[in-house]
Amino acid sequence: MVIDVRKLKYSGKDECTFLFEYEADNSTITLPNADYEGKVIVNGRLTLDGKSVYVDGEIKYSLSTLCTRCLTGVIFQSVVEFDEEYSETEDGEDIYKFKKGLVDLTEMVNEKLMLSMPYSVYCKEDCKGLCPECGANLNQTNCEHIK
Repeated sequence: MVIDVRKLKYSGKDECTFLFEYEADNSTITLPNADYEGKVIVNGRLTLDGKSVYVDGEIKYSLSTLCTRCLTGVIFQSVVEFDEEYSETEDGEDIYKFKKGLVDLTEMVNEKLMLSMPYSVYCKEDCKGLCPECGANLNQTNCEHIK
């Protein structure tokens, strides 16, 4: 996910849009028993401003995982917005670096993915979970152990 800002400068423009389909590494997933369902979609706008480059947009992804309560398979979908600054010269906690006119979005996207991961996912808001005695899915049956 690299954008060559030199080409943008040479074209006389100071803004462009981008769209990347990204094969994210499962190491960015913090939720147990989850895998990416398809590609991560990153789209947005890049703006030149002096020696800084600003990017804003959104990251869309889906996870194939298990409901935290009943262990039923579920697809979790998320959209994460971003608005970040890149600089060749400035250092800072909130500034990403770029070199030789190339802005690589990979590090930022991976950070946003990890920070956006849920702690738990449910098949439905009122999931009843599993019977602690026999393990029956309480969404599908009325277990004799639960009164």
